[in-house]
Amino acid sequence: MSSDDPLNPSGWRNVIAAACLVICLGGAIVQGAIGADAGAVVAVLFFGIYLALSFRFIARVGWVLLGFSFVVALLALVNGVGGDIYVEAAGRVVFLSALLTAVAFLRIAATSDRVVEVAGEFLTQQPPTRRYASLGVGGHLFGVLLNLGGLGVMLEVIMKGLRAHRHEMDDFVYAARKRRMVSACMRGFSTVAFWTPFGVALNLLILTIPGLEWWHLAPYGLSLAGFLFLLGWLFDTVKWRRPPSARGRAADLTGDLPGWSRWAVLIVAGHIFLLGASVMTLDKATPFSFQTVLIFIVPIYATLWAVLRGGIGGVASMSRRFIAQSPGYATEMSVIASAGFVGLVALEVVPVEWIADHLGWIAARPVLTVLMLVVTVFLTGLAGVHPMISVVLLADVVSRVGVEGLSPLALGLALAGGWSGIICIGPAITAVVYASAIVKESPVTIGFHWNGAYGLASIFVVALVVGGGVALGLL
Repeated sequence: MSSDDPLNPSGWRNVIAAACLVICLGGAIVQGAIGADAGAVVAVLFFGIYLALSFRFIARVGWVLLGFSFVVALLALVNGVGGDIYVEAAGRVVFLSALLTAVAFLRIAATSDRVVEVAGEFLTQQPPTRRYASLGVGGHLFGVLLNLGGLGVMLEVIMKGLRAHRHEMDDFVYAARKRRMVSACMRGFSTVAFWTPFGVALNLLILTIPGLEWWHLAPYGLSLAGFLFLLGWLFDTVKWRRPPSARGRAADLTGDLPGWSRWAVLIVAGHIFLLGASVMTLDKATPFSFQTVLIFIVPIYATLWAVLRGGIGGVASMSRRFIAQSPGYATEMSVIASAGFVGLVALEVVPVEWIADHLGWIAARPVLTVLMLVVTVFLTGLAGVHPMISVVLLADVVSRVGVEGLSPLALGLALAGGWSGIICIGPAITAVVYASAIVKESPVTIGFHWNGAYGLASIFVVALVVGGGVALGLL
C-alpha cells in the first residue's frame, strides 16, 4: 500500500503507530543534540512497536530485508560482537526512521498544497519538444522535495493525463508517450542521490565516510546531475527524433490549468531553495551535526507551510493525515532501517579486514578504485542488493585500505554515481518496483528495456568524470 493511501485516522493502531514515529524523531534529535545513546536505544524499541502495529502494510521487499537483518544480528551475536555496535546500529536505525518521518510531514504539507499539484500538471502538459526537459526537472524537483513520494506524485499526474486523453491515441502512441514520460521522470528522480540533503542516499554517505560534508559535495553533485540530465536528453532525442504527435497521430496533451500555473514550478523550486538554505545556515551557525539540524528543521518547515496554507486548521489537517497514513509508511521504514542496520552490523560479520588486506593493491590506484566502486554498486544493485548496504560496506573497506589520492569527496561522488545509476534500472530496487505499481508495467520493462542503455551510459559518465577529476587532482 502506498503511504498516501487513506487509512482510518481515529483507529488506535494508527494513533500509536504515529506516536512511535514521533518518539523516534524526538529521540534522534535528542541523541544528536546531547549525544544520549540511551535515547536511541529506547527510541528503537518504539520503532519495533511501530513495525509490529503496521506489519500488514509491509511489502515483500520489507520482509526480506527485515529477515536478513535478523540473520545478520544472530551472526553478530555468535561472533561475539560487542554491545557498542548494537547501540551504534540503534542510533542509525532511529536516525533513518526520523529522517523518513520528518520528510513525511513535508510530503503531507506539499501534497496538500494546490500549487504543487498545478506544478506537476504544468510540467506534464508541455509539448514534445520540451517534455523530456520538463518531466526530468519535475522528477528531480519532486524527488528532492518529497523523495520517493515525489516520484509517485509525478507518475500519478503523468498517468492521469495519459488516461484522460487515451481516446485520442492509438496503442502505439499511448505506449510511446508512456515510455517517454515515465523514463524522463525516473531519470530525473535518480539524480537526486548526488546532492539533496533531504534524501537517504547523501545522508548515509555523510554518516559513513569520515570527512565528507554536504556543503562541499553538493556543488559537484549538482554538476554531475546536470551532466546526466543532458545524457538522458540525448538518449531521448535520438530515440524519439520524430515523436508520435509530430507524425500527426495524436494531439498534444492539454488540460484546464490556471493562468498562474507557470509560476507554480518556481514556487516549488523556491520551497526547496529556502528549506535547503535554512538547513545549511543553521548547520553553520550551531555546533550540531548536519543530520541533527536536518531532522529538526524539516518538520518545523512543514508545519509553517501548513500554517501559511490553512492556519491552525492546516496544522490539524496535517496531523490527521500523518496519523491516518503512518502505518502506510511501513515498507519504506522497514527497507531503509534494515539496510542501515545491515550496512553497519555486517561490517562485524563480513571479513572486512581480510578483504582490505587482499585489496591492498588498490591503495596506490585511486582512479581504478573509482571505477571499481561505481561498477560494484551498480552490479550488486542489479543482483538485488540495495545500495544502502553495498555503499556502507564499500566505503568501510576503502577507508581501511587507505587509498592514496582518493579524497572523501571523490569517494562520495563515486558511490553516489553507482547509486544513481541503479535507481532507475534495477528491477528489485524500490523506486522501480514503486513505479511499476503505478504505471502498470513490469519492473523488468521499466528498468532494463526503458532505461537500461541510459543506466549503463550514466555509470560510464560518472566513472569518467570522477576518475578524471581524481587523475587531474581536481577532486
